Amino acid sequence: MTEPRPRVRDRDVVLVAALVIAGVVAFAWLTGLIPILDNAVGLAPVIIVGLIAVTLVVLFRTARPR
Repeated sequence: MTEPRPRVRDRDVVLVAALVIAGVVAFAWLTGLIPILDNAVGLAPVIIVGLIAVTLVVLFRTARPR
């Protein structure tokens, strides 16, 4: 038998979402400082919005009760 999964708390979801968003923003800032990275990530706004959207979908699907 499998053990029951522990409940995911709302604050855990918010914390993970905030950390992921902070990481993405830090990466975007870093690419702005280093010209080679800035050229390599020319579609940064699209990538950042996509990463945030996917992260939020995954976190909310994980947090909602079954």
